[in-house]
Amino acid sequence: MKKTLTTLLALASAALAAGAIYSMVSAPAEPSPDWRMHITNQQHALLIVPIDHAYRVSAYLITWAIQLGYVAWLAYRWKTQDK
Repeated sequence: MKKTLTTLLALASAALAAGAIYSMVSAPAEPSPDWRMHITNQQHALLIVPIDHAYRVSAYLITWAIQLGYVAWLAYRWKTQDK
């Protein structure tokens, strides 16, 4: 039971890290540096919203991946001390 739980925690941590990487890779491109010449501030704000959301999702996924990875490491250490 402990080995299965440790494995599931490690896999969940890896899946969350992969999800964070996918979220960053699939985020829309940022507007060009000379965007002020081509679009208004309101249009720029509308372009930035999905980028901000992708960064926020990635930050939460990485945070959960680190926490679950730490719990998996603790479970592994606990499993090895029980023997």
